[in-house]
Amino acid sequence: MSATPLLLMTSQWKHDCPPFTMLKSMILQHKDLSREMDEPMEVVLEMEEMKAELEQVMQELEEVQQRWKEQQQQPLWEQDSRQVRQQLQQEQEQEQQEKELWEEEDVFLEQEDSLEQDTVMDIEVAAVMEQEGPE
Repeated sequence: MSATPLLLMTSQWKHDCPPFTMLKSMILQHKDLSREMDEPMEVVLEMEEMKAELEQVMQELEEVQQRWKEQQQQPLWEQDSRQVRQQLQQEQEQEQQEKELWEEEDVFLEQEDSLEQDTVMDIEVAAVMEQEGPE
């Protein structure tokens, strides 16, 4: 036999043999699947990118919410601080007034107890009695 008929026979066998046909169809299916697999990989990559973007947006949202809460609380802190300062100022003014009253009371009591004051009072009473005359 010559080499040519053997090649023809081998090539004929390849086409007629069911295992070869099955292998060929498997290879073609694999190529189709690999093409189809590229698409899901792209989808997976896009989903991962979208997930990363979503996480970034969520983080930015949390930061904005935190700043908003702080801005909402700032006027309350300022109002509380203002109220505390006013209350403290009122208490200090009241203490000062009480202190002044006590000082006036002390001065009055000192004057009342002094001999000079007694003498002044005696002179004033005597003058009033002289003007009114004996009654």
